[in-house]
Amino acid sequence: MHNFELLAPAGNYESFIAAVENGADAVYLGGKNFNARANASNFDIGELNKILEYAHLRNVKIYITLNTLLNDNELPEALEFAYDLYNIGIDAVIVQDLGLAKILHEYIPNLNLHASTQMTIYNLEGVNELKKLGFKRIVLARELSFEEIKYICDNTDVEIEIFIHGALCISYSGQCLMSSMIGDRSGNRGKCAQPCRLPYSLIKNDKVVSNGYLLSPKDLSTIENISKLPNISSLKIEGRMKSPEYVATVVSTYRKALDNNITIQDKNDLTQIFNRGGFTSAYQEVKQGKDMMCYEKPKNWGVYVGKVTSYDGKRYITIDKINELNIGDGIEIWNGENDSPSTIISELINNKIGRITGNIHVGDKVYKTSSKALMQKAKESYTRGFVKKTSVDVDITISHDSPISIRINDYTYLSDIKPEIAKSTPITKETILTQFNKTGNTPFKIRNININIEENLFLSISQINALRRNAFEEYSKYILQKDKHSIDKIHLKNFDSTFQSTNKSISLCIKFLNNDITKIIDKIDELYVPLKEVISKTELFSSLNCKKYILLPTITKAKYNNLIKNNISKLSNLADGFVVSNIGQLDYFKNINTDLIANYTFNIFNSYTIYQLKELNFKKIIVSPELTNSQINSLKSVLPIEMIVYGNISIMTSEHCPVGANVGGFTKNHKCSMPCIKDDKYYLRDRLNLDFRIIPDNIDCQSTIYNCKTTSIESKNVNINSIRIDIIDETTEEILKIIDTHKNGNKLNGENYTNGHANRMV
Repeated sequence: MHNFELLAPAGNYESFIAAVENGADAVYLGGKNFNARANASNFDIGELNKILEYAHLRNVKIYITLNTLLNDNELPEALEFAYDLYNIGIDAVIVQDLGLAKILHEYIPNLNLHASTQMTIYNLEGVNELKKLGFKRIVLARELSFEEIKYICDNTDVEIEIFIHGALCISYSGQCLMSSMIGDRSGNRGKCAQPCRLPYSLIKNDKVVSNGYLLSPKDLSTIENISKLPNISSLKIEGRMKSPEYVATVVSTYRKALDNNITIQDKNDLTQIFNRGGFTSAYQEVKQGKDMMCYEKPKNWGVYVGKVTSYDGKRYITIDKINELNIGDGIEIWNGENDSPSTIISELINNKIGRITGNIHVGDKVYKTSSKALMQKAKESYTRGFVKKTSVDVDITISHDSPISIRINDYTYLSDIKPEIAKSTPITKETILTQFNKTGNTPFKIRNININIEENLFLSISQINALRRNAFEEYSKYILQKDKHSIDKIHLKNFDSTFQSTNKSISLCIKFLNNDITKIIDKIDELYVPLKEVISKTELFSSLNCKKYILLPTITKAKYNNLIKNNISKLSNLADGFVVSNIGQLDYFKNINTDLIANYTFNIFNSYTIYQLKELNFKKIIVSPELTNSQINSLKSVLPIEMIVYGNISIMTSEHCPVGANVGGFTKNHKCSMPCIKDDKYYLRDRLNLDFRIIPDNIDCQSTIYNCKTTSIESKNVNINSIRIDIIDETTEEILKIIDTHKNGNKLNGENYTNGHANRMV
């Protein structure tokens, strides 16, 4: 089997030790700021230095997450932190923000950059573009199959990393604004509130057709597919918010699987420690449809142990598999309601569980949500004393009246001890071997040892022990010192804006194209039309007498990819340019002379990202809808800036389709009946009776979810060059009113509108 790197998460120091002691080859964790798990404990630079030294002495790498979007004011501090990380010898930083990546590559060129999965890289072209920008490793999107991953790995020398276990985002990472738009907690800023784990109803037109946790997927597990993995550099476990016991259990299980000595009990432990209705292989082999989802409960299920066979209504229950439970185990009784009774078992008498009350019925299912024995075993693995050791090769040369030479791997230690001629019993190789193998309190173990010793020399046992102790101490210093740097810090330079606001042009992005567009054309300056509409209504699109652009989908895999590649010349002749949605789409235009606009899906959050996009030949950028008006005004832009002032913002782009899964009957073994090709409208309704529009795309079988409220922002005092109006299915009269309102820099008011992030930061 390929020598994969096993990469583990750590949200606190105990989790870090648990990861190392259970077989991780590398650990990823966050500093106090700028990482996508802001609610984890995280670490300051002093703590990181301590962690790094512990890890490096045990041949474990440390990667630091700088994987959030940063505004201009935060970039200098992030650069300062990156300097500190580089100087203490960090192995790599994980980055989402294109602007930060540009800065780090320019100011600290030898710092290894890993592209976060938040960068939404799903194709070889995206990998190649990031390689040009200085990235050494790419963490691919979780929506790829083994076949797609293999193709990428076989055609690049960039390191490739994939997730193999843990929680799945239902949206492409980096393309989810749901938590941000409805609760001001941005996943792009490390504060996701996980609204996908809440209950929803699926609405078809005006009728409820399904209920449950419709956006909540099961956790990913690759434990059954280890042998099918392509030649990947690193296998990543999700879970920086999980307990040290979780980290210990998952890491040790995958370590055993990779070493080919996993047992059935190990797999059972993996299920017990955390699962949501079992596991899923997600998109690794085929799309799972409904089978990927966990509609009943969004939290840990544990292991099913039986049903309630009796309940006295006050205190005691019995279940049909009581022998599977012990004092200290946690249980939950599923009564079909939201307040399922749960407890840690403290009384187990005569096959009865005591001290539990609630709305309990005979026949209710009982799940063991935690196992005391498993938790104790996991905790012991990282509290028993540090047993993780690095194997070393040792060569010892002992000559009369010469300093003793001890070579450990590539380091040579010369002792000031000079052996003398023995007066009685000379030292033997066996004695030296015995004493040198006593490496108990060091992070090393001897793999091979070669001893060259002249005859009839004397060394005392205490001298040999001192040799071993001093040699390994100096070797430890050598290891730690060679990883450190002393690069001088250079303060981040600013640059001036090239473009200032003048008369704002109007761009209209229309989701569905119809003949009424001719009534609006003279009111706008530019028209954006989705590729799917251009293909289906080519004649209408061609006839429009205005500046027009083809809007590429957020994700262009499979059919979309082939469609664009095979028709790029024809498409470019139809339009004045393209609105590009991710960096992996740039390759389409390598031989085409056309104008490119960077869509907001690039997560354009700071001036350096704009500067990077200019170098990639974009002519205009559409800023992130997560920026406030004041943040936009502070941008030093080298490209014209466009801002979305009206529309239902896309808050999720998903490879999973809630419509296909719940209406089309799509599962792993059943094809979708494609209800999306009909004219029905679908929504997800939340607990507040707010409706989020779902628009499936049957070309590549993806879905987009739109915000429940319509953004309408006043732009008269915002320093931008153009405004964008997004239309789904508003009437012609409504569109004309929207254009007139926003053309004057005003906004629409009412309970159905939101100011978005115009005045509230994420």
